[in-house]
Amino acid sequence: MDQKELTIIEHLLEFRKRLLAVVVCFFLVFCVSLLFADQVYQYITQGFSQKLIVLGPNDILWIYLRLASLMAFSLTLPFTVYQVWSFVRPALKTEEAGAIFAYIPATFLCFILGLAFGFYFVTPAILQVLLGLGENLFETQLTAQNYLAFVFQTTVPLAFIFELPVIIAFFTSIGLIGPGLLISYRRYAYFILLVLAVILTPADFISDLAMTVPLILLYEVSIAISKWIIKRKRKGEKNGNLT
Repeated sequence: MDQKELTIIEHLLEFRKRLLAVVVCFFLVFCVSLLFADQVYQYITQGFSQKLIVLGPNDILWIYLRLASLMAFSLTLPFTVYQVWSFVRPALKTEEAGAIFAYIPATFLCFILGLAFGFYFVTPAILQVLLGLGENLFETQLTAQNYLAFVFQTTVPLAFIFELPVIIAFFTSIGLIGPGLLISYRRYAYFILLVLAVILTPADFISDLAMTVPLILLYEVSIAISKWIIKRKRKGEKNGNLT
């Protein structure tokens, strides 16, 4: 067996070890999260004056599993990103590895901010509009499963999209992109974000609009962060040349 084949095998073994660590961590956190799923459900549905109905025991199981899965994924996200960083670190330069490590806590914070923004702002706004449209036409009865599916649909995609500033900041810090590139492709980015909003939300104009606006704002924030990173890097280079 030559050195190249040995290196590939070592990489695969390393990848399997880190993937197994992530799976084990997720499973342990998932089991603990199941113990608190009922409290999370009560918090999510506390805005209703009466209890939401379920259509059978399968719905109860579905609710517990979905809530526990979301909690487990959120809590293990920093550990997952750390494992990815540890796996690719040997192939990165020192400054690149440092940049990824610095963004590990930011990844978790942006994900939680995305969930919070979706739950406290996007979900209530869309739900109020949609229920208002059918107020005089239908007798609406929300089940617990329907409501939670709606909440997940309007919050989880936002949580992932809120990672955009972190991704842009990382790519800017290692020199792959810059604010000029982001600005020149702004119109195409807006179109892509609009398509994402249509895909990720229920098929109505209000939902699409409620999702598109924060996505565009996120892109503009990403441009501002990219400009700040470039400015800081140039200032550091200038100070280095003076010394």
